[in-house]
Amino acid sequence: MTFLLAGLSVRALAQSAARAGHPVVAVDYFGDSDLADRVACRSLLRQGRPAYDAKDLPGLAAGLAYDTLAYVSNLENHPRVVRDLAGGRPIAGNTPETLRQARHWPTLRRVCAEEGLAMPPTLFPGEEATARKQVEWLRKPVKSGGGHGIDFWDGRPLARGWYLQTWVPGVSASAVFAANGRESLVLGVSEQVVGDRKLGAHGFRHCGNIMPLAPELGGGEALTRALADMAARLTRRFGLRGVCGLDCIIAAGPNGRPRPVLLEINPRPTASAELIEERGLGSVFDTHVRAAAGALPAPADWPENGGYLAKGIAFARRPCRLPEDTGWRRPELRDVGRPGDAIAPGRPICSIVLPGATRRAALEGLYAAARGLERDLASKEEAS
Repeated sequence: MTFLLAGLSVRALAQSAARAGHPVVAVDYFGDSDLADRVACRSLLRQGRPAYDAKDLPGLAAGLAYDTLAYVSNLENHPRVVRDLAGGRPIAGNTPETLRQARHWPTLRRVCAEEGLAMPPTLFPGEEATARKQVEWLRKPVKSGGGHGIDFWDGRPLARGWYLQTWVPGVSASAVFAANGRESLVLGVSEQVVGDRKLGAHGFRHCGNIMPLAPELGGGEALTRALADMAARLTRRFGLRGVCGLDCIIAAGPNGRPRPVLLEINPRPTASAELIEERGLGSVFDTHVRAAAGALPAPADWPENGGYLAKGIAFARRPCRLPEDTGWRRPELRDVGRPGDAIAPGRPICSIVLPGATRRAALEGLYAAARGLERDLASKEEAS
């Protein structure tokens, strides 16, 4: 059985599929070298499209031979694109109908209220007058992804395609779980690295994860149980399938103990899932396919004294170009473009995956690797 992998960037899922022996073809935006090295792929960028539009992916996939569709970010926001890519074939993951429900914010608000799940007060166009003035509100795009477009609300009326959520102080976190439509199993919990200027990011831009969530940030068995309950309730209500994610804020609950406050469901494999596989806890793609078909994996805990794993995105601070030679590439660099690629300021250069004995060591390792990457690219550019 051949799978089509589709989304903004499919390198991590393609690598996982290859490790598990699943034949795949791929369509995404970047067409990075470490994707092209592993599978047959087509890329919007390599076909001259300067900007990503998910609606272009079905045309890109035309003529490819595949039996089943699997997808990643940001296709959860485009159920019609998922339908067109599937073209009547099976989908390893959530159906377009499930996406329409799980990513419909008024429905999610109602379900959380009915299930007793914590979610920030959330308002939609026409409800702005009910916004409490004593708290800060974030203006967010309905078709969210990676923190793009999020900013503090200035009080103006909301346009269609936007909503408000109260800003909740706490730790940004992600949970990865497998679901079979009825039951679920949390696979890992991580801290989200957001807007870190040392990685070239700003604002609310997602720029990495550190797994597991450190105890000093609220991580531990009690939080994992709370996230497991949240994932189980949402799985039952929406019929979620495959490897999915929850984005949340770890905030102080009424009893003062840390609790998860749900921000959104990501009903597809997430970027942080790669850290689970990197630790040796099984193929994420294989888990995704089996869970979507109804079989959950056996529980597997993060190894005691296993340290931490960090995955960061290094963003360009100035215009740069990837060298023609490959001598600058190191094993920890992922999602690496092709020789000669020009990268504008604010765009991702690549991902970095590194271990650390402590959370701080893992984070400092990302910073050091990002600085080293900048130096390498600058020196190569000067030499040319």
